[in-house]
Amino acid sequence: MEIGWKDLARVKTNLTGVYYRTSTTNGKEDKTYYITFYDNDSKKKELKIGKYSEGVREAYCNQKRNEIITKLRLGEEPPVASKHKKKNKVLLADIADKYFKNRKEGKSKESDIATFNKHLKDYFTDLETVTKSDIEKLISTLEQKRNISGNTLSKQTVKNILGILSAVVNFGLKDNLLKNNITKYYKRTGVDNARQSYLSKSDIKALYERLEIEEEFYLMFVKLSLNTGGRAATIMNIKKKDINFNHNTITLKDFKNDSTYTGFFNDELKALLLRYTQNLKLNDSLFTLGQTTLLRNLGNILNELFNIGIDRDDRKNKVVVHTLRHTFASYLAINGTPIFTIQKLMNHKDISTTMRYAKLAPDSGKESVVALGF
Repeated sequence: MEIGWKDLARVKTNLTGVYYRTSTTNGKEDKTYYITFYDNDSKKKELKIGKYSEGVREAYCNQKRNEIITKLRLGEEPPVASKHKKKNKVLLADIADKYFKNRKEGKSKESDIATFNKHLKDYFTDLETVTKSDIEKLISTLEQKRNISGNTLSKQTVKNILGILSAVVNFGLKDNLLKNNITKYYKRTGVDNARQSYLSKSDIKALYERLEIEEEFYLMFVKLSLNTGGRAATIMNIKKKDINFNHNTITLKDFKNDSTYTGFFNDELKALLLRYTQNLKLNDSLFTLGQTTLLRNLGNILNELFNIGIDRDDRKNKVVVHTLRHTFASYLAINGTPIFTIQKLMNHKDISTTMRYAKLAPDSGKESVVALGF
């Protein structure tokens, strides 16, 4: 198509002869890319390459322009984009970008984005051509990959990575961005996450004694965890204004369920909190040390005290930071707390999650059956 020299709707990129016009696709802002070149008759031509939403990028446009110019120089006829345009590649990163933009904001989203960028972003040049062999190679690579501690990734970490991959691919399939369902090439094997271990009273005493020689906020973190059952992210995000010293209550944010609930603390923990927060402003967080650093350091302490000789992937028996939450619920059950009260204190949305602690309750039901007198 022959064009004039002036085109106000066309935006020049940093690459010679590569332009775009703003457009709209499915109600969202998009870019339609074009290239310009001179044919053998010295006439300026404009050729539509494709849209940003289709995976077209400036570098690809520049490549196509160079190919056409080379063909013209050799006396060959340049390709007609509408008939011979190469199929646009479906990139995992592009679908993931759309998937995460549609996900609700929160800590889990931020964590999944970081995991995707670290382990999946650079995989697969075209999802439509991915085979079972490609998936097996990815899984093998993940299983041999090492973390910052030099250890290979745990089975649970690999499972989580594949779970994110499945979520992105399923989003692409649902929105017709992808046709190749690559999730059929791998079986998401289950990992038994049910924690069997909880800290005994002597374990807790040993942990407190160990933490007394560390910074005070480590002790406060553990005490808050054992008194409220809050997850690590919940404890890390407590601010001074969340604490009610008159009623010994604390407002807790559950990032997993996107809700808030009430926790309680005893007078011993109250004294620690009063001392620690006396110079803090209402909006100040209790923990200023980064979450990753604090949890890594605390995890090392737990390993030294309780995990010597335990396999790294033994999620049932290994003591980790989340064991503190499990310990809180376990002792509630042991002390005879009604299961629905435990559900409320743990902020479980599903009672079936809480029922794992029912077996620890002192009342098995035998006394109630005997009392029937039948």
